[in-house]
Amino acid sequence: MLASLIRRLEEPDIEVVNCHAISLDEQFLALCANAEEIYIFELVSEQYQRTDAVLAKHSQRVTGLDWSCHRRLLSVSEDRTAFVWQQDSDGKWRPSNVELKAQRAALCAAWSPDGDRFAVGLSSKDTALCYWHEEVNCWVAMKVGKAKAAITALAWHPSSQYLATGSTDRHCVVYDVSMSEEGAGPGFGTPQVTEDAGAWINDIAFSNGNVLAFTCQDATVRFKSLVDGRDAPVENIRWRGLPFLCLAFVGRTQLVACGFDYVPVLFLQRDGAWQVAGKLDLGAAVPSSGPGGVRESYDEARKRFRPTSSGKAATSEHSNTITSCCPFKDGRFSTSSLDGTVIVWELS
Repeated sequence: MLASLIRRLEEPDIEVVNCHAISLDEQFLALCANAEEIYIFELVSEQYQRTDAVLAKHSQRVTGLDWSCHRRLLSVSEDRTAFVWQQDSDGKWRPSNVELKAQRAALCAAWSPDGDRFAVGLSSKDTALCYWHEEVNCWVAMKVGKAKAAITALAWHPSSQYLATGSTDRHCVVYDVSMSEEGAGPGFGTPQVTEDAGAWINDIAFSNGNVLAFTCQDATVRFKSLVDGRDAPVENIRWRGLPFLCLAFVGRTQLVACGFDYVPVLFLQRDGAWQVAGKLDLGAAVPSSGPGGVRESYDEARKRFRPTSSGKAATSEHSNTITSCCPFKDGRFSTSSLDGTVIVWELS
């Protein structure tokens, strides 16, 4: 199985993309170029075009972006702040304040599937669970759990009642975060599943609620079936390449993993067992014209004057580490890279 390239975004003044997010309807793309500003792109004629909007409320590097189902954009930063952005009737993006109560940098962020709450992973070893408070007219944080090291990964259960966290203390923990109109439920903040991954955790993902996947710095991807309870065994798949940094379920039995190898890798569940299906990108197309022929495209020229770290010609669509991966719709996902590009893929 391969993935076909649907869209490719590459801007001359954007050399690095450390995180990005695409709205569920694919209409808007937000990205950070390893700085404190956020650029907004809009889908026009099936291609993303940059808008005039530059979201510039953060004072240090933005570390996480995520869209809610209500088309609200969440941003978090090393400056210990978070903002929720929403487009108003005149097309301007307005921020809402978040009372994050963070003592150290925010590292990751994720909206709940119902769009009512969001979570922020902090360097202060805890997770901020935020909800809208009408009386103070801002988003207010409640702290959940306490790890032994920084929280580097977050994933919501599709029911929005459970939250999985991953940390550099090697542990993946699933918490009960159920709430009602009256407030937190009786089991709020109680760990439901705890797994020692053996290495610090780079990312976590839920499937349709039955499978929890997490990837570690030791180049493994681990799967746990939640149908069999908290004591169910963990399936450990070791990748022979470099570690993965991000995961995305693109189907009930299909997981895409990306990282230091520059290419998306597909994992499939067959006959009840997970296995590596292979790389989804088998190589970029070779240009048909030389430097003395027809004028080079911008992409070809950029690769010529910005060689990869190995000094070799690019053999994949991305020419550097893939930093983030976002799933949306059946079989579609997007990736961003340190090469400054964002690509939308579709499984074929």
